[in-house]
Amino acid sequence: MRILPLLVCALFLGGCQNQKKASDITFVFEVNSDAIGAFRLSRYDMELDKMTELHFFESLPSNESHTLAYPIQEPALYAIATDSGKEVKIAVEKSGVVNIRLNDEIEVDSDVARISDFQQTIQSLNGIHFAGMIAEFDRAMAENDQAALVELEKRKETVMAKFTEAMENSVREMGPSALAFDALQYFDLTKNYGFIAEMGKRFQAEYPNSGMSRAIQQRIDLAAKVALGKKAPHFNAKNLEGQGIDLAHFEGRYLLIDFWASWCRPCRVENPKLAALYKEYRELGFDIVSISIDEDPSKWKQAVGRDGMEWEQIMDSDYSIYKDYGLSSIPSNFLLDRSGKIIAKNVHSEVLEAQLKSVLEKADQ
Repeated sequence: MRILPLLVCALFLGGCQNQKKASDITFVFEVNSDAIGAFRLSRYDMELDKMTELHFFESLPSNESHTLAYPIQEPALYAIATDSGKEVKIAVEKSGVVNIRLNDEIEVDSDVARISDFQQTIQSLNGIHFAGMIAEFDRAMAENDQAALVELEKRKETVMAKFTEAMENSVREMGPSALAFDALQYFDLTKNYGFIAEMGKRFQAEYPNSGMSRAIQQRIDLAAKVALGKKAPHFNAKNLEGQGIDLAHFEGRYLLIDFWASWCRPCRVENPKLAALYKEYRELGFDIVSISIDEDPSKWKQAVGRDGMEWEQIMDSDYSIYKDYGLSSIPSNFLLDRSGKIIAKNVHSEVLEAQLKSVLEKADQ
């Protein structure tokens, strides 16, 4: 590996001045390693929710740099991905220069852009608020200590409220920006609607009719489609055995659509409780469909067996159903009435049991 001096290229100074316009964003690539191989630059289409490749490099000698310039009218998100599996998102806030070094890591040096990684913020806040509880949950689950799990569930709600408030405040401090727009993707419409709507107003005031503002409004509009009283978004997918499962097949029964994953601790705590409710109320007209966002089929199937989940199971590894329901976090669930309308969201097993007693046991009398 050969380390080269960082290429210094500032807006309106030096050799870059004649390569860009004031309304351009200029990317200057510098490869510091012969092992990088191919890499690509992509831009995120905020309204279509997809990356569009702008330029593909088969290779770039480590003693050279390469400059690309693109017009920029508003803050934007870009991505750099290498053949070696490294990828970063870059939040660009205005016209200027972004120096990128591809080394053991992808490094960004710029006055107008920075690497966007809100997941790192979440992990840091998770460590602050939940570190001790995670170990306690793991112990209680391993020992099947139900009393401890009940107490932990009670504590979790208080801690989760503080955790969510810290997440929201960190985004508020970013203001309307590409960095904040990217961070908002980690917030759930069914759980954080008020905050997303608040930020939507700030984006609209700062960048009216921008791609960012329209994309946030699309999410807010999606929330209306999964509001209480609305028909649940239709889906048709394959179950654990490869058979087609259509949401319409469950009309006439109360249905819990439960989103989870094998690696989600709160989900795994809740699964045995749902199993008990399923056995008690299925003959009275209650059903469950669990939709996992696992990517490893073996881990998914193993968790289904261990947790006694005897109802229909769907693996949504491409997140298509998950996105149709406006989700960004798990566990999440939707309770539907016999006509397929949403009557409750994010209900814990204890609340669910009370609701089932109210509507099913009375109907059976």
